[in-house]
Amino acid sequence: MGLREIEYQEDYRSGYNNIVEEFFRPCLARSKAYWRAVGYFSSSALESFGTPLGEFIKHGGHIRLVTSVELSHSDMEAISNGVPKEEICSQRLEQIIETDFADGIGDGTARLVRLLELGRLEIQIAVPKTGTGIYHEKIGLFFDDEDFVAFTGSSNESRNAFENNRECVDVYPSWLSTARAERKKAHFEELWDRSDRGVEVYSFPDAARQKLIRVCGEWEAGRRQRKQEEKAKPDKWRHQNDALEEFLVAERGVLNMATGTGKTRTSLKILRALYERDSIDTVIVSTDGNDLLDQWYAELLGVRKDIGAKVYRHYKSSREVEDFLLEPKNAILLVSRQPLASALRQLPSEIAQRTLLIHDEVHGLGSPANRNRLEGLSDNIRFRLGLSATPEREYDDDGNEFLVRHIGSELMRFELDDAIRREILAPFDYFPLPYHMTAEDGQRVRDVYKRQAARAAAGNPMSDEEVWIEIARVYKTSRAKLPIFDDFIRENQHLLKRCIVFVETQDYGDEVLEIIHKYRSDFHTYFSGEESETLKRFARGELECLITCHRVSEGIDIRSLNSVILFSSARARLETIQRMGRCLRTDPDNPRKVANIVDFIRQSDEDGEQNADEERAEWLTGLSTVRAGDTTSDN
Repeated sequence: MGLREIEYQEDYRSGYNNIVEEFFRPCLARSKAYWRAVGYFSSSALESFGTPLGEFIKHGGHIRLVTSVELSHSDMEAISNGVPKEEICSQRLEQIIETDFADGIGDGTARLVRLLELGRLEIQIAVPKTGTGIYHEKIGLFFDDEDFVAFTGSSNESRNAFENNRECVDVYPSWLSTARAERKKAHFEELWDRSDRGVEVYSFPDAARQKLIRVCGEWEAGRRQRKQEEKAKPDKWRHQNDALEEFLVAERGVLNMATGTGKTRTSLKILRALYERDSIDTVIVSTDGNDLLDQWYAELLGVRKDIGAKVYRHYKSSREVEDFLLEPKNAILLVSRQPLASALRQLPSEIAQRTLLIHDEVHGLGSPANRNRLEGLSDNIRFRLGLSATPEREYDDDGNEFLVRHIGSELMRFELDDAIRREILAPFDYFPLPYHMTAEDGQRVRDVYKRQAARAAAGNPMSDEEVWIEIARVYKTSRAKLPIFDDFIRENQHLLKRCIVFVETQDYGDEVLEIIHKYRSDFHTYFSGEESETLKRFARGELECLITCHRVSEGIDIRSLNSVILFSSARARLETIQRMGRCLRTDPDNPRKVANIVDFIRQSDEDGEQNADEERAEWLTGLSTVRAGDTTSDN
């Protein structure tokens, strides 16, 4: 079977032709080599090719790809200051691999990994010699043993481009359009041989190649692991189906599910069920934090094929709310909290009636700023779902009432002890370290009360919450904890392996860092404004210990994490549950995992009522006794 067996059109246009089915797949199934020069590349294109790509591999098929990375003005500034352009391109590739290739869905990912591992996929990077744009030529060639077919067109090598964009592909078989076919072949060869006058071409770095294999392989391994877990013990996940049934009846409300028990997966089950019932055409997902939004993006890319929807983003550098509003039907919008109001305000009422609104980490939604922005804007949306391990806002009745109005009441509760009993979360050992306030701490507390009195005298009184926050900061940054930690960790250095240390401030974190440095060198800080690559390095095991403030408290899944050290604990349980939840994830590489929680407990200087630290210690001490298989209160 050869390329001449296909009856070609002069061009293929989306809307008139299925370009993938009518052109790409038939050519791949009959080819031994595929050359492609294109602006952007995504692993989803390999999935679009479907079964013929498998045939292509069996025939010994080989792909040459020339693609591009976009250089920013700051990149060009760095290059003008002497940083090699090749080095800057490598940095951009890291970002591409962590985002575009997170689209690890279906057989396309496995095929990508196979092609890379077999050496059947070669990649080179082309960058214009001047300016900050991208190389954006669109040339492709299919080869069998004797002939080839050249084509131009299709903006990008991605499923989204093939299926959703308005495209036209012009086709030049070598035996019918010899001159044009040869010219396109010569253009590609100039690129590949690095003799093109307009662009510089670099080899794809081996480190990036290995990372690409790892990223795709990890996604596949994680999917296989989840399927094996569900098959081995399907009953332990029954709370997800219970939640699905509750929501389909209520149509709105909050799922109170412990960290690691599948809130995201449950919401995707609800999403799919509503599409299958033909109840929705549109989905809006909103939460805070770029790391969590990136995780949602990867999940939504996995769903879009099943429901035939396009995914729009509005956070970080992506600004796609207006694009979404132009065509909200059969679309998913992933948006951070601040611009959500604009999207909801402009959503037509007939679309809103067939929309699912998902709020992740819903406890953050009830803040005064969010209440002001969002009040009344979800009234027309029929389906509203909130997700959180700790939905209730302690000491904030107004915020809690807003959550009920904006989303709905709590539909179900599945807590930490339930999850540990069912082996969904790991059990843990608890190490409460008592400390007494120093004289300096006492003076700092008295200073807070002096400010309170001064403010009251000036007619600008501090609220109770302001006073609590300032006094709590004194406790959280007490230097009395430091020598106690030094003594403890000297005897328990193993707890710093696969460990996150939560501190209140960067300055305090620097003091903790000095202690940790005596026992480990493979640690890093992760404070506000630092690159998320630090967190990814920790997740990959390149760092063993991470010192941070707030940024990894929510939604980040690092299953190998063993220990959490809490220098900073809030009065409310919300933050403690989020932070300790990071290390309670089960680890397939460590099935007997028992996590560790190290906590600092301020000792009351007088008899009487327990302080907030002592209450937390009592609660966590009890929770630390729960083990898998306990029958008490199993849902």
